[in-house]
Amino acid sequence: MAIRKACGSCCQALSRQMQQDTWSGKGYFRMLHSTAVPAAVLKKISQVLAEARPKQKQQQESRAKEQLSSLLHENSSRRSSRGGAMEEVVADRLLRAKKKDRSDRNQRWQSDRAVDPGDYRPADPILSMPRVFGDIEQPPNAEIGKFVIFGAANAGKSTLVNRLIDANVSIVSARPQTTRTRIMAATTVENKQLLFLDTPGVVSRQGLRRVSRSVVTAPWLTLPEADFAVILLDAFKLTQKTDEVEQYLFRNLRSSSSVPAILVVNKIDLVEDQEKLAEKVQHYMAEYPHIVEGPLFISALGNTNVDSLKSILLSKTRPGKWEVPATVNSDMSSMMRVEELIRAEWFSRLKGHLPYVVRQKNVGWEYVDTPLMQTTTIASSASGRTENTEQTVIKSVRTLVIKQQLVVPSGGVAKILLGADGQNIKDISRDASNNIADALGIPTRLHLQVVVEVDTTHRK
Repeated sequence: MAIRKACGSCCQALSRQMQQDTWSGKGYFRMLHSTAVPAAVLKKISQVLAEARPKQKQQQESRAKEQLSSLLHENSSRRSSRGGAMEEVVADRLLRAKKKDRSDRNQRWQSDRAVDPGDYRPADPILSMPRVFGDIEQPPNAEIGKFVIFGAANAGKSTLVNRLIDANVSIVSARPQTTRTRIMAATTVENKQLLFLDTPGVVSRQGLRRVSRSVVTAPWLTLPEADFAVILLDAFKLTQKTDEVEQYLFRNLRSSSSVPAILVVNKIDLVEDQEKLAEKVQHYMAEYPHIVEGPLFISALGNTNVDSLKSILLSKTRPGKWEVPATVNSDMSSMMRVEELIRAEWFSRLKGHLPYVVRQKNVGWEYVDTPLMQTTTIASSASGRTENTEQTVIKSVRTLVIKQQLVVPSGGVAKILLGADGQNIKDISRDASNNIADALGIPTRLHLQVVVEVDTTHRK
């Protein structure tokens, strides 16, 4: 404290030096000399050091005094020649402190629990790649059909895909652009296999700057892969005159594609003005000359006419080999499936633009054997009476341990994602862990960490 009062500008340097095992007057004054401290301050510091070390050897004190007088002379001449040296030192120290504080804020950790990163095996990048199937058992007269689900954002594409395959492969949210990449889903009926390509929603020209390029191009790049395009329209939007994206979609389809299409109108249960809807649908039927089936009015959420749509799709298959086994409903890797399930949880909890600024990093993925104690009661009969005996058995259960970072651009977003006392991130971790265990069929422990990474790429 005495040194801190003597010279605020160099107390940090002195404190670091004092923590070392070997400290002598020579080392201190060399350091002070390099900072160009005024002579008056040097005298004060020498007095403080003498009081702090009363048991110093006489030889060290005399040597320190000799060096002090020499340094005082040199420092005095330097100060007179340069002028304002102390102000330069203070300004330099303040600048360094600001830079250090800024770098510390660039990465800040918050966790739903205290976890040592070293306890996890890093996630293998191969785990994030789509599944590749070897030789697939083919039935006699195998048939296949590929369908791209094509439409505006929030038209209900993912809900429809999940209904058609009777499984939750694509995450569903009330927010647009929940699906960020192309997802392949599959269902097999007898000798026919249907492959569905769920794509991000088509973005109009006005919305191009608000989403990434991969999201914008994914629907259009997927079209050539399909045998048919299932064009999904939002019935409610058609009647509310908010169908700018649909108009853009059909203009581009007409000018750049000739893929046969099936026109499907979703959310029919939300529409009251049936005449207005019929007029809009007829308009779009005439906009694309390659529509071969439809319009079919459905409600994917209410499961209305979805079976009729599936029957139409089964009638459009062609002879060809199956691309996935009959028991498989997606080519998604386990890691990608996990990412989707976790993302669905924060999409359902965050508002506005916040769900879209969160990024995921997989940093831990390991299968471990967890001991599980089970107690069973065994009933036995002896001397005409029944006795219950408890028996405890310790079994080893295979458990998937996942560690993932949720990266956000600012501390404010991190606070919202964490919630009060970290309750929000705990709820996300709990619900996502249960969903992952159900999807993968294995007990799961999920650890989530919120990481703040400030993007300084475009800052000066």
